[in-house]
Amino acid sequence: MTQENAHRENNPLLFLYRIIQGALIGGGAILPGVSGGVLAVIFGIYRPMMAFLSRPLATFKKYWKLFVPIIIGVALGFWGFAKLVDWMFSGDSPIPLALFVGLILGTIPELYRAAQKPKNGIALTEKEKKNNLMALVISFVVLFAFLFFVSRGNSAQNIEPTLIWSFISGIIWGFSLVVPGLSSSAILLFIGIYTKLMAAVKDLDFGIIIPLMLGIAIVAFLFARFVDKLFERQHGVASNAVIGLVASSTLAIILFPPEGYAITSFGQGAICLGVLVVGFIAAHYMGKWGERIKPAD
Repeated sequence: MTQENAHRENNPLLFLYRIIQGALIGGGAILPGVSGGVLAVIFGIYRPMMAFLSRPLATFKKYWKLFVPIIIGVALGFWGFAKLVDWMFSGDSPIPLALFVGLILGTIPELYRAAQKPKNGIALTEKEKKNNLMALVISFVVLFAFLFFVSRGNSAQNIEPTLIWSFISGIIWGFSLVVPGLSSSAILLFIGIYTKLMAAVKDLDFGIIIPLMLGIAIVAFLFARFVDKLFERQHGVASNAVIGLVASSTLAIILFPPEGYAITSFGQGAICLGVLVVGFIAAHYMGKWGERIKPAD
């Protein structure tokens, strides 16, 4: 490392900047329709994060200055955005739900375009196109069938953030950090445990937070290397599978809204539609902005 680079690395402003990046990644993990993994890609720290998670002892010396402020920021963002989400959902109104559905839908076009890009500029073969489509359809059908089963079993009305469910939620949430484009919080929102988890995080209920973080950590450490290699070797298949998961969870939220968030009048429906469009446009342009600032591969 040159003297100039060493000076930049020890700059307090750089430490603050990385805390801000971590806060945005933590917030991305919290908000339905936003992916912490995608923000990590945008900020150019996804591959170092995967290397650190898959080989922490071997890479600690190389990356600790990067990830100490990032981890601080993630914790602050997770807590801060939990307070925001808890406030937005405090009135059992479908309007915040419509906003998040719009945010989710707004990410799908950009995700789809990115998933169809040929690797190394070489056009996709017919077999690759078929495999990509199959991955999208299979992931969509499997998750939708699971969510349909959950909704029919009335589980979405009764799940409380017990120790076990908090741990399971952490496992689900962990995938949104290691799989770019996947918003696991949308799945938790549908199941009906999302807002209760946010209230617990906001209130610093460590009986819920500790198993939640444990589930996230286990997924991150166990699957980081696998997911990184999968996206590297089978980018099209993996990316299209993510699109299927995102589309499926979104459709399930629309068709089987959580208890208390169903639209009850025409006027409310019109407002929700307008808010959904605003969310869609915001997510669409946020994706465009991310593409402009994302470091070159």
